[in-house]
Amino acid sequence: MEKLVITVAPTGSVPRKKDTPHVPVTPDEIAETAYRCEQEGASIIHVHCRDENERPTSRFEIFKETVDKIRQRTKLVVMTSTSGIAGVTDVDRAGPLKANPEMGSLTTGSLNFAGRKPSVVYVNSVETVQFLAKTMLDMGIKPEIEAFDVGFIQQGQKLIEAGLVKEPAHFQLVMGVDGGIPATPENLIHMASQLPPGATYVVAGMSRMQLPMTAMAIVMGGHVRVGLEDNLYLRKGVLARNEELVARARRLAEDLQRDVATPEETRKVMGIAARR
Repeated sequence: MEKLVITVAPTGSVPRKKDTPHVPVTPDEIAETAYRCEQEGASIIHVHCRDENERPTSRFEIFKETVDKIRQRTKLVVMTSTSGIAGVTDVDRAGPLKANPEMGSLTTGSLNFAGRKPSVVYVNSVETVQFLAKTMLDMGIKPEIEAFDVGFIQQGQKLIEAGLVKEPAHFQLVMGVDGGIPATPENLIHMASQLPPGATYVVAGMSRMQLPMTAMAIVMGGHVRVGLEDNLYLRKGVLARNEELVARARRLAEDLQRDVATPEETRKVMGIAARR
């Protein structure tokens, strides 16, 4: 079985310091978290940035500082977010890509984030998705196609057929967002069965479903994403640190006798050139 790639998503758009003191929000905090997570077995970091008031931002200068500091301290594969939660226009959303990450997130459909108060509509029009995909293609950035439900995979397939995403494609199966596909074993097996031949995939389970979805992904031959973006707790009532969630995923893989990939090995798995 292919070595396990562990992605850490340490910040996201939602958690604040009032929710958990462990969420990193400044470039220095994110870089320190990146270092600690690499020591525990992470090989990819999914980067969101915050402004001075902890609000999500797509500002290039903040992403550039954050990405540079991560690279000064680690060998991690860097993936930046192109989230519509932080960016207003398509150009704004593409701003983090100018920080020269190796990967970028690419959500291929719209959905309701029903669990948030107030609720949020995450809008990703066909035109926006194609613009972001073309930007990544032109810049040599590998997209991670984020699928919150089955139809998002088919939209990703259309991007492949249009030549906007190179094969082998890489998908993230997001399980358990309130408004997306529920995190059940049956749904994960179905989502994985819909992927195009040769595609790699990572599984992100939300909240308390992060642990069972991680275990399933390891057994199924997929890869895993953990971190405070998706789940604040190590166990009921115990707030987690990002590196603890990474370490737990690594221990699960070790117990299931699946080796964990280094950043260098991850670049080979993902078809990414060696770090310059």
